[in-house]
Amino acid sequence: MKEFTITDLLTDQEIKRARQMYRRFKDTGRFAAEVSKQLIEPNMERINRRLGQENDPMFLAYAVEYILSQAGGE
Repeated sequence: MKEFTITDLLTDQEIKRARQMYRRFKDTGRFAAEVSKQLIEPNMERINRRLGQENDPMFLAYAVEYILSQAGGE
């Protein structure tokens, strides 16, 4: 897996939505599943193209969760 940033995965609007979802689902165990279903899976073609490889939606969702947790949800 190559290195990437959240802006490689999501558009600015999607990042805003992910932040809202993070605040809503933080500490519920549902964040990654919801991000995968709502933001990543519908955009897998674009995301794979940007990253230059096939990716697993849940892996990427967990990466988004990690990134937002390190940034305090911001």
